[in-house]
Amino acid sequence: MDAVAQGRQDLHGRDNLCHLSFIPACYGQRVPKGTHTYGYKETATYRYRPHLSNPSSRLCYGSLNRCRVHCWNEVNGCGVVLPASQVAEHVRQHCQHHVTDCPNCSAVVLSHNICAHLKSRCTTCLVHAAPEACQGTDNNENSHLAAFEREVKERVRELDCRLTQLSLDSGLQNDKLAEICHNINHLNETLKEQFRTALSGTLDRLEKIEDAVKALLALKKTREERVGELNCKLSQLSLKSDCLSDKLTEICLVSNHLKGALTEQFGPALDSNVAAIKALYTEKSESLRTTITSALASVPSDRGMHHQVIKGYAALKAKALTDGWSWSMSDKVYLRSYLMSWGIRFQKEGDTVYVALRIQLHEGREDDFVHWPFTKELKLCVIHPENGQERQLCGKLTTEDSKKLYCGPIEGSKVSVYFVSTMVESSDIEHHVYIKEDQLLLRLEVL
Repeated sequence: MDAVAQGRQDLHGRDNLCHLSFIPACYGQRVPKGTHTYGYKETATYRYRPHLSNPSSRLCYGSLNRCRVHCWNEVNGCGVVLPASQVAEHVRQHCQHHVTDCPNCSAVVLSHNICAHLKSRCTTCLVHAAPEACQGTDNNENSHLAAFEREVKERVRELDCRLTQLSLDSGLQNDKLAEICHNINHLNETLKEQFRTALSGTLDRLEKIEDAVKALLALKKTREERVGELNCKLSQLSLKSDCLSDKLTEICLVSNHLKGALTEQFGPALDSNVAAIKALYTEKSESLRTTITSALASVPSDRGMHHQVIKGYAALKAKALTDGWSWSMSDKVYLRSYLMSWGIRFQKEGDTVYVALRIQLHEGREDDFVHWPFTKELKLCVIHPENGQERQLCGKLTTEDSKKLYCGPIEGSKVSVYFVSTMVESSDIEHHVYIKEDQLLLRLEVL
């Protein structure tokens, strides 16, 4: 293997520097002005030439250490001159003139100065190019920089306006946030207070519930003890009841035996005697009832109240609808020592039937001892047949207007009269269900 091949192999095995050294920026520097395309001087310093007449020509490996070239970042201000074999290592590790584009303004800035450039709001251009490399582009760059400066200033003004508005909005938001924080704190305190109150009330209720549960448990225990005692007593009673049941069974057998024997021996005689006693009792009770009724009717009484059952209510009302009137009177009875009969009169007025009080005075045994004329106040009531509830059909009425009919002691019976002022519609009585089994229960009071 010749020396050139050995050198190339060494280059490829040493950090891949060969492919960096032989790019156009590298091998283009080996062509000095006024020399042959393939010639070179060992002590010459070559500069970068972007356009080569024969870019395919390359330096051999042995010449890399003798050929001195400028750094590839010469246009960015790096003035280092070193052998071509060391250019790649210098660019990669030691050169401080690498450039990059600003992300905001797109200006070309040294990489290690990009932070300072951004902090200055893109107002400084921190690229120091070689004078001979920048002379051809100064005018163009100045125009671009002027336009860029105008745009930057416009952007700065917009940013100032937006920052001012943002500051105002931030102040408002801070006020609102402060108010929200205050409300949240107030709500937090309120909730804490309510929680403490609710917790205290809950604890009190739990204590009461605990006391109640303890009382219930004690009551349950007491009742269980009583139930146990009752079960014992029931067991004893059950045993006694079994004994009594056996004895009662024996007694029943004996009584049935005795009943059969007595019935067989005395049955016919007892039946005949019982029938005779019943017949005699019926006969005597009827005669006694008649005697008592006549005696009570003939004996003066100072009572002031009498009840009467009006039977055949529907027939009396139908007769009043047909004939215009009808009545029902009680037997003679003493009320406040006056002998009288009383009842009700059905009177037709148009299509309506009215019910009114009707009384009739009779000659009595105490007419010489009572006050005349008869001016007692009367009160008529109807009584509910089921619950006994009373309803006054008319208020207290006086007989002052009938003095000519009740002016003094009488012989026989006075003419019966009815009081128009006491008339009540029969439908009103029927509506309140005072009629039962076609009967109406009334009560008259002489006051």
